[in-house]
Amino acid sequence: MDARLKAFLLLNACQCFDGRAIEALAQRGIKPEDILEAPTLLGVLGAGESSMSAWSNLQCGGWAEREWEKCLKLKVDVVCFGDGRYPKGLLDLSSPPLLLYLWGTSPLDDGGVAVVGTRRPSTYGLRVAKELGRELAAAGFVVVSGGAYGIDCAVQEAALEAGGSSIAVLGTGVDCIYPSSNRRLFERLRESGLLVSEYPLSSQARPWRFPKRNRIIAGISRSVVVVEAPQRSGAMITARIAMEIGRDLWAVPGRVDEEVCRGSNLLIFDGAQPLIDIPAFCSLLGGDVILEDEPQMEELSAEEELVYSMLKERGERTVDNIASEAKMGAADAMLALGMLTAKGLVASSGPGRWSAIR
Repeated sequence: MDARLKAFLLLNACQCFDGRAIEALAQRGIKPEDILEAPTLLGVLGAGESSMSAWSNLQCGGWAEREWEKCLKLKVDVVCFGDGRYPKGLLDLSSPPLLLYLWGTSPLDDGGVAVVGTRRPSTYGLRVAKELGRELAAAGFVVVSGGAYGIDCAVQEAALEAGGSSIAVLGTGVDCIYPSSNRRLFERLRESGLLVSEYPLSSQARPWRFPKRNRIIAGISRSVVVVEAPQRSGAMITARIAMEIGRDLWAVPGRVDEEVCRGSNLLIFDGAQPLIDIPAFCSLLGGDVILEDEPQMEELSAEEELVYSMLKERGERTVDNIASEAKMGAADAMLALGMLTAKGLVASSGPGRWSAIR
């Protein structure tokens, strides 16, 4: 470990400095590694007594050496502010991170598309998130999100299943699994994507860390999509930052009487672009859109064609709705739904409800 990296690790561990601090030092002709020999230079950054004490304890205790040794053991990479690999998009932030820990196989760039939303989505929101993940991956985009429950998990799993790549920006250390139920997703991200965090290894989940990490999601993305978000949510923080730094902001329209969509609907009211057609969205971004063939109706029975056309034209329906509107028995409706499900044309969209998915 060279002196510069050691200085960055120590400054970052103090948790009160950002990339602008490095710029402030440079303006005075001071290199970060100079602080190792003269900690009083922290005064240039306005560091208080507590920060000075934290630096001293970390440096004297050999923390940086142990941290780097753990990084090497896990094969965790570190990219620092000012490095050639540091994403240029992060420079748009008022407080760019001092450094990023990277764990995985994908490169870190700022050309991805962020998809974020609530941790408690509706069935419709989950379905849209999964379709976005698949379509963005197929179009060649890296999907960026936060690795959380709900929309984050759905879009990242779908992107990986489609053979694409995904980046999760975490509110913990990259070696911490949070939430624990997403363990398998995190393992797949290490294998085929990337885990990113500004927090030192072993940093556990704390409430204040997640809103702060949201600026990194916006910073490394060319566009941000909000699928479903209540008015007070982390996804709304990401969206506001995206608008502040000039990222394309999109929101999926939701029902006006559902609180889970209130924030994302307000974003459209405030100027976000409504995402109403996923292939068209990918095409607008410049992706390699592969249009799926329309289902061949001659391959469907008369009952299947009737049920499929109804769901396509009228939207979500219960079995009773389908049986009544199609004037068929409930058993015939269930049989048609079963066959259409096997052919990948419809799917359950909630307890007792069905929707066309192509």
